[in-house]
Amino acid sequence: MTTRVLISFFCDDRPGVIEQLSALISDHDGNWLDSQLSRLGGRFAGVLQAQIPQTQYEPLKSALKDLASVGIIARLTDAGDASNAPLATQRLTLMGPDRPGIVRELTRALRSAGFNVRSMKTAVETAPMSGEPLFRAEASIELHEDSRLDELEWKLDAMADTMTLEIDLIPD
Repeated sequence: MTTRVLISFFCDDRPGVIEQLSALISDHDGNWLDSQLSRLGGRFAGVLQAQIPQTQYEPLKSALKDLASVGIIARLTDAGDASNAPLATQRLTLMGPDRPGIVRELTRALRSAGFNVRSMKTAVETAPMSGEPLFRAEASIELHEDSRLDELEWKLDAMADTMTLEIDLIPD
């Protein structure tokens, strides 16, 4: 019997981190499935999904804990049930002057209108003409039976006006 697990980790960015993690998964008769890995600042972080025999859960958990001795902080958890499939997804893009609170306001609007973030990527860049910090976000959001698209559009428009942002919502 197998189980799906999530492994989250962070460490100093250096060559060989993914190899170490994939070797541990293989050594525990597992299979690397999905992952989101990224360098953030001077650190490397990620989350991955693997399938392992249930008998290897505790041994893999222990082996991941031992990676702390080489500077990799890793945690193992059950992947959970993915049976609550969304009705549809939308792609959201956002761009504007960087300031504190953009992600908080965006996610507040999404939650209050009944939407769930499936994935999100954000970055702060230098604006080409002015050199000012420019915030960009792209997200895939899930619509469920209780999602209220009209309410979300209204909240995003208000947020765009208040924070001088360009926000687009595009059906996938």
